[in-house]
This record gives sequence, C-alpha cells and structure tokens, in this order.
Amino acid sequence: MKFPSNIYNSLRHYLYAYYDPTDKTNFPFYIGRGTENRAFEHLKQSHNSEVRTIINKIRKSGMRPTVKIIIHGLSLQQAKAAETAAIALFGKDNLANAVKGSGSGLTNSSPQELIDHYNAKDVTIKHKVIMIVRNPWNPDVSEALHYDRTRSAWNLGPKKDFAEYAFLVHQGVVKRVYKIAAWYPDGTTFHYRNDPSHQYYLKDYGIRERFEFVGRLIEPHTKFAKLYIGKSVKKYIRARGSPDHYSYNKKGEVYKFDKNNKIINLP
Repeated sequence: MKFPSNIYNSLRHYLYAYYDPTDKTNFPFYIGRGTENRAFEHLKQSHNSEVRTIINKIRKSGMRPTVKIIIHGLSLQQAKAAETAAIALFGKDNLANAVKGSGSGLTNSSPQELIDHYNAKDVTIKHKVIMIVRNPWNPDVSEALHYDRTRSAWNLGPKKDFAEYAFLVHQGVVKRVYKIAAWYPDGTTFHYRNDPSHQYYLKDYGIRERFEFVGRLIEPHTKFAKLYIGKSVKKYIRARGSPDHYSYNKKGEVYKFDKNNKIINLP
C-alpha cells in the first residue's frame, strides 16, 4: 500500500502505529513517525529485529499487521513530541520500539523529579570525578543498565586514572554516583553486551581501543550521594557534545573556580 503523492502536503508529518490483528488487547506493538510512505516501509524491511519478528509471526498466521495513522498534519517538532508522548503513555517495555522517542528523556516523571531537575542547584565538586553525559536519560531502565551504560566504553587517556568516582549526568544534572574500583580495556569485563540472555545483547559487538571501569553504585539515599545527586554540574561541561568531563586537571588537582565560575587551575 502507498499514499497517493497528491496528499503528501496534507499529511505532512504524522504518527503511525502497527497492530497485531491476533492480539485482542487493541494495543499497538510499534509506534513511529514519518512523512509520505514511511508508515509502510517497516512492513517491507525493518531495521528493528523485534518488529520483523512480530510481523513475520503475523504473516505466518495468514494475516497482515494493521496500520493506523494516529494523527497527521504535524510539523516535525510536533511529530517528535507526539511520538515521545505516545511511547511514554504505552510504555516502551510494551512496545517493540528500540528507543523512547525524540526530545526529553524525562518522560513518565513525577512532578517532584521535574522540579528537582530544572531547579538543580550548582555544586562545586570536592572529589576527583569523571562525569559521563547520558542523553537521553531513561529513568525506566534497571540500575544494572544505568551502570553498564555509564561505565563503558570510552575513548580516554591517562587522566581517567585519577578518577575516584563516576557521575551519570543528564542535561547537566547528576543522576547517579559510582565508586570506581579500576579501569579495564573495552570488552574485558562482564557487560550486558556479552550476555546472550540480556535484551540489549550485541552479538557482533566490536571491541575497540577504549576503556570501561568496574565499580559500585553509591545508593542515592546515602550522605555522600546526596552531596551530588540532583545537583547541577554544568560549569564542568566544557566541551559540548563530548560524553566525558572531569572535576580535575591533568595533574589530578581538583578544579578551583573564581567568582565568575571560571576554572583557575587549568590544565
């Protein structure tokens, strides 16, 4: 099936969903956004293995997936917001979508979490910390996955060896604190990537010249974690787009700031 090209301008950006006609819950198994004939492309050849598996199962039963256009006539920005909201509403774990959608990772958040995030107070770090920026932040995944995604695998130099702690940071705000025990070459420690039973297992993962740390989560309710969790570390984010940042210089000296929040002991 295809949309006639003369209605493309009316469709603009839209949100579509796939349904399994054998599933009586009437819930979609996949939600996406697109233009023109994007809604039908996954039915031919999807890059998402879970979507392919479901579609093949439906076809083997002698049926076809049901396609519905949830809303159309949107701008790109509106479509991205609608996709994120729809996935959050149904729950990513109930869908075959690989990601939660575009935009903020703060979906399905409590009002207090949003208040804490956007009113995060600036903090000056007193310890030797490597800050790992994770965008988007996904509060719905397990602590084990937060840990694995924070600790591995980064293109780092010898400066990393001074780090005593690692912070998981989203939009400049500290979400998790880990105590680092040691650094190892990429792929040499147990990780979800090399666990065939894990949903995020990567069969053909290529080991790179990078590093991963082994450590432990410092529980958010502890005195030490409360020093930093929910606090803003934006003044330490010096290279926009880089995933790793430090609270200390190349000599291992914790950064000091002047009254304008400029670091005075670089490099």
